Amino acid sequence: MGTYQNFLNHFSMFNKERLDGLTEMHFSGMTQQEREMAFDYLLRRVEKGGTAETVNGIFTADFERALLPLAQLMESGALNEEAQLAAASNIFQITGDKKLLPIFIRFMSNTNKHLRGTAARCVPLSFFSEDLRLALETMIKAETDKLARIHAVNALLLYHDINKETVGKRKYSNIYRNLHSEDLLKIEEAFREIERQYD
Repeated sequence: MGTYQNFLNHFSMFNKERLDGLTEMHFSGMTQQEREMAFDYLLRRVEKGGTAETVNGIFTADFERALLPLAQLMESGALNEEAQLAAASNIFQITGDKKLLPIFIRFMSNTNKHLRGTAARCVPLSFFSEDLRLALETMIKAETDKLARIHAVNALLLYHDINKETVGKRKYSNIYRNLHSEDLLKIEEAFREIERQYD
């Protein structure tokens, strides 16, 4: 029971390891029974609203078993905002379900800067969505938090496949710099430059 007890001890820590969250390392030394106990422990915490840590942990413990209950909890509105965003991200990684996209878009305008940044960092970029493009552009124009804006800029560039190889170093640097500008005209110019890549 040593590994399972170490898992439980994790929740009373307040150090860097706790900040790093639950990883496969927390579960790899467990017996199958211990792993199931850890899953049940996490599920009870998630059912009370959860956190990103407990949601990510339950998917690490057993992603196949986590899929159905987490989808149901998310759909019922039982999850806290942070947990809902983590659940959508994990479920999308497994299923690729594009119906989850509106959750990320909604969080991009949340009042919590951490949730806005997480939504932009984790949003699925594997299919075209005009709503997603507009949400990222709106976030870039309005975002006041530096890290959240970095995530939004990076997502927009990935979404449009804009990088040094596809448009050249000079053009990429110009677009990137303008997207981070405080001058709205420069941001709009960057958007137009990105659009010109499709002409």
